[in-house]
Amino acid sequence: MTAKHLKILFSMPNASLHGGPAQHLPLLLDGLRPHCDVWTFEFGRKKDSETIWQKISGRMLDLFRLNLAITAFDPDIIHHNSAFDSMSIMRDAPLLWLARSRKVPLLIKIHGSHREAFGDMGMAANILRNYIIKHAHRICVLSGSEKKEFEDRWPACKGRVEVVKNIIKPDFFKAQRRESPDPTVLFISRFIKMKGIFDLLDAVPAVLVEKPRVKFIFVGSGPDGERFDRLVADKELGPAVEHIPHIGNQDTLQYYEKAWCLAFPTYYPEGMPMVVAEAMAAGCPVVTTRTRFSASYMTEGRHCLFAEPGQPGLLARQIIRLVEDNELRKGLSQNARTLATRFTDREAAPEFLNLYRTMTDNNSKRI
Repeated sequence: MTAKHLKILFSMPNASLHGGPAQHLPLLLDGLRPHCDVWTFEFGRKKDSETIWQKISGRMLDLFRLNLAITAFDPDIIHHNSAFDSMSIMRDAPLLWLARSRKVPLLIKIHGSHREAFGDMGMAANILRNYIIKHAHRICVLSGSEKKEFEDRWPACKGRVEVVKNIIKPDFFKAQRRESPDPTVLFISRFIKMKGIFDLLDAVPAVLVEKPRVKFIFVGSGPDGERFDRLVADKELGPAVEHIPHIGNQDTLQYYEKAWCLAFPTYYPEGMPMVVAEAMAAGCPVVTTRTRFSASYMTEGRHCLFAEPGQPGLLARQIIRLVEDNELRKGLSQNARTLATRFTDREAAPEFLNLYRTMTDNNSKRI
């Protein structure tokens, strides 16, 4: 069977949801469609917050619709995208059961698994997680370090865990770098503590002592947004700190073009944080923690500067270092842009097509 004849049933998040998957998955679809037939389906929440009843009834309806789609389309492969956290695991196990009962190989692409998934999640979640690990045809992750985590934790899945890529929007490669007159530090993410937002806020006073002209722009919204705004007021940081509520992905480009650096001191292991990937493509120097992605692809002093979670002092020093060193910023910008070219549709789509081919080989089936 050639890739031209492959029929892929591909899960897509609801277009109204925030976050990376809703931004980069359409790019993969565009790269796949010239080479295979693709139908899309939704299997997950329809808005950023749902009640328990909405989750249960919604996923039952999703499962019913998916069964109809399998009958109508007769796919060779189901490609499902997942976070592989506790809620996703409880959602995905019935999907896998349906795929097995209909004898359709299932590929699960994980966009950054949570640490909780590798430990004790409780008896029910453990059973469902282990069912997925045992029976999924392919488990796709975003870095070599995450692949190693899966294979070390579940040796039986060796040979079925693959490293794949997210795709960066082409527009970010077209960014025209023009640094703002005053040094500007950019943060873009959902406003939650684990993304490092308060570490960066705690670093602001130390940076201002050395570099009083530095401005900090925080872009985003979320559960910790009100707390963030209160702290800015309490610490009287208003002149140096600007909070811009959530904006569209395309609108972030203007901030990457002008910022002297992006600071992303996340606590999460992260699969491929698109804020870092988009900054790289736009040529915006990056200060970040050692995530799975940065540890697998980025080198200190060549592609980024590293900070540590919970150490705002170190974060401040790295920001000051970048502000002071024009040549360092230029070098990080150029090298990161080169690295980012590995994450285009020309690179990612053929990798998935080759993976689909191996899955349709009779010898690879595990149904």
